[in-house]
Amino acid sequence: MEIKITHVTSEVFEWDRPAIWNGSHFYDKGRLHKVTVYTDQGIVGSGWNGGTASTRPFSLMPRFVDYYRPLMIGKNPLDTRSLLIDLWERQIKILGPAGLHTQALAALLAACADIKGKAADLPLYKMLGGARESVRAYIAGGYYAAGKDLSKLKDEMIYNVQQLHATAVKMKIGDPAVGVSGDIERIAAVREAIGPDVLLLTDANCACDRETAMEFAEAMSDYDVYWFEEPLPIYDFDGYEALASNSPVKIATGENYYLFSDFETLLEHKGASVLNVDVAICPGYDVAEDVARGALNRGVSIAPHGCQELQLPLVAGVANGELLEYYPPEVDPLRGEMFQPSLVLASDGFVDVPSAPGIGFDLNMDLLNRYRVA
Repeated sequence: MEIKITHVTSEVFEWDRPAIWNGSHFYDKGRLHKVTVYTDQGIVGSGWNGGTASTRPFSLMPRFVDYYRPLMIGKNPLDTRSLLIDLWERQIKILGPAGLHTQALAALLAACADIKGKAADLPLYKMLGGARESVRAYIAGGYYAAGKDLSKLKDEMIYNVQQLHATAVKMKIGDPAVGVSGDIERIAAVREAIGPDVLLLTDANCACDRETAMEFAEAMSDYDVYWFEEPLPIYDFDGYEALASNSPVKIATGENYYLFSDFETLLEHKGASVLNVDVAICPGYDVAEDVARGALNRGVSIAPHGCQELQLPLVAGVANGELLEYYPPEVDPLRGEMFQPSLVLASDGFVDVPSAPGIGFDLNMDLLNRYRVA
């Protein structure tokens, strides 16, 4: 199909939300960066970063889009592999290999993937392999918050299971002020609340050193924890190798890797059983698909991190997709209306993949325009 990019726009939105934190970061705002790619055939694609709690300085994103725009005008949006070479590989000398600019590029390439699906009249997950039409989800929660004691933590998890139909839940650990013993007490409380049949996942957001991570892993095994996510700083590949080879709990990581080579190095070290690749951080679905293929060859599964509407086509498309991270409106009330259609868990804890062409979701601009800041 002959089609060319004619224009690219960038918008930033920010809103207040209840303050929460994990082992490394404090979140007091919701933020979203949206890009829109227009074509001479009238097909329009959207991509975005964020969509819930985010500390990233999205106010800088329009500057990067300004840089990429003239490099995109006149190009074919369907050839996302060539765009990846032109906008990433050939810009390394100027912009560096990775960083906030790579996240802006990820949104632009997602918009092009959206166009690719619409042009082919196919949902993007089908173009990525179409492995499944529904995906088991886990609810991301269990954050630290002011006044949130064990009783409130248990109430949250019970609600997620009984009212939101979760068959898997995740909680945060690693806050130095809580300590290992305090977090193990929290894990024990959650396991008691959800019972033995619900998957329990933990996430330290890179807050641990090697010794602390091993201490956590050994203690968590008493509570049938399914995985231990981001226990270590992301580039401690030797540490991940040592931990994965000795931990009684699966190790998951990858949400903060930008490059295929990062994942390749982790896989060569046998540092994880699950990869949390994020299509809004690594530069787009093509890189994420390559990561999934490399992981499949090593018996490693994919459970993407981040905005579920963006990640769903990936985890539904690839053969080794396992779980979808899901943020309910209870984590950020605006989420209940931000995306169309609204993604909800069915009674079995799975979500259905939209059949609409492209990514399958639209942003509710009538709502978001109230919170536009750039």
